[in-house]
Amino acid sequence: MMDGVTLDDLYGLPQEDFIAARRDLARQARTGGDPEGAAAIEKLAKPTKAAWLVNRLVREHPDEIATLTDLGDDLRAAHTGAAGESLRELTQRRTTLIRELVGLAGKSLSESITREIEEMLTAAIADSGAGEVLRTGRVSSVRDLSIASAWPGLEIAAVPRPKPAAKPAPVKVDAAKARREALAAAKAQVKAAEADRAAAEKTIEKTENAVAAAEKEVRDLNQALDAAEVAEMEARRALQVARRDAKDAERAAGLAWRKLQQAEDA
Repeated sequence: MMDGVTLDDLYGLPQEDFIAARRDLARQARTGGDPEGAAAIEKLAKPTKAAWLVNRLVREHPDEIATLTDLGDDLRAAHTGAAGESLRELTQRRTTLIRELVGLAGKSLSESITREIEEMLTAAIADSGAGEVLRTGRVSSVRDLSIASAWPGLEIAAVPRPKPAAKPAPVKVDAAKARREALAAAKAQVKAAEADRAAAEKTIEKTENAVAAAEKEVRDLNQALDAAEVAEMEARRALQVARRDAKDAERAAGLAWRKLQQAEDA
C-alpha cells in the first residue's frame, strides 16, 4: 500500500505499477471520507505505452515540452499576418521538435507507438487545451488530447489516512476558445502549405524550363552529329574515288612507260 500517493505519483510510476497504485490511492480516498473521489480514481484508465512515455517526457524534459506548447501558440498566432516564409519556418520547427521528442521518448519504438506519440504531441501544438492536458503529465491515451475540453481534470492532493482527501477540481477549458485556436492553427497550416505549394510550383517551372533547354541542346547536338556523320561518309566516298583514280593513273603511267621502252628498243 502507498500512503500519501498523489495523482502525479500515480502517472509517474512504472506502467506495470499503475493498477496497484490506483487501487491504493482509491482506498486512501475512501478511508479519508471521500467516496466520490475514490470512485473517480477507480475509473482512471491505465496509460497506453505511448501515453506513459509522453507522461515521462513531461516529467524528465519539461523545458522541451514548454517549447512545444509555446510553438503551438506561435503557429496559432502566425495566421493573423505572418508571411509564408515565417509559417514554413514554424512548420519545419514543429516537425523537427516532434521528431526530437519522439527520440527522447525511447529507442526502437514500434510504428504504432511512435505514431500515437506523434499524434499526442501534434494535438498539444494544435490546441491550447490539449497542450494544458499534456503538461499535467496525466495522459492515458491520445483520446485525452483529441477531446481536451472533455478531459476530466481530476486534482486530488496527497491523502494520508488520518485526513480526508481534497475534492476533485475540474480543469476548466473554454471550448469556444479552444475551437477558435484550433481553427487558427489549421488556417496557419493551410497558409504554410499553400506557400510551400507556390514555391514548389516555381521550382517545377524552373526545372521544366531547364529540361526543355537541355532537350533542345541535345537535339541540336544530334543534328550536328548527323551532319558530321554525313560529311564523314561523303569524305570517305571521295577518298575511295581518289584512290581508284590514283591507281588508274598509275596503271596508265606504267603502260605508257612500257610503250616508250618498246619504241626505244625498236
